[in-house]
Amino acid sequence: MRLYFVRHGETDWELVEARGARGWAKDFAPLTPLGRLQIDTIARDYRLQEADAILCSTFTRALESAALLSRAINKPLYVEHDLHEWLPQKDPLADLDPKVIERASRTFGGQAPVEEGAPWETLEEVRQRVIDTLRRYRHFDTLIVVTHGVVIGSLVGVQRLVDHAEIVPFDLDFDALPGPVSAPALQRHEP
Repeated sequence: MRLYFVRHGETDWELVEARGARGWAKDFAPLTPLGRLQIDTIARDYRLQEADAILCSTFTRALESAALLSRAINKPLYVEHDLHEWLPQKDPLADLDPKVIERASRTFGGQAPVEEGAPWETLEEVRQRVIDTLRRYRHFDTLIVVTHGVVIGSLVGVQRLVDHAEIVPFDLDFDALPGPVSAPALQRHEP
């Protein structure tokens, strides 16, 4: 399957912070005007025209980005909860604890060993939930997946943060996957 991962456009965090949003409520943040322009700009990329459909995360920034793309290139849109961003705390109702997020980020970034039983999502857990979601769409040849930087990096092995509205081409061979993701089954392709 050919995938075109797209990171959502720039997000208007100030809008939700000004309203006192905490925890997962911050994920209701829409795109900034620049974020909308970023998505409108990449909608003209010829590679996206070959896609059969668009999948996206439920988080507002990804959903708005995908809706703009869907309208611009006239492709069906499917919303998938499990394409959401990495969870620095698995409890969705808990206030975010900066100390836990710092520990999780160090582990996630490879600067500290993985803590068994940690309250955050591991990179392997992110990768597996995304693969499980994509398996349901294996009848498509080519998909656009509008999601988040860490989600994209978990599959394609990007060692840097993916830019807003960046397109990351990627081939996924489900037949080569034994369950957990194996490196030979995942191949990033440069444009």
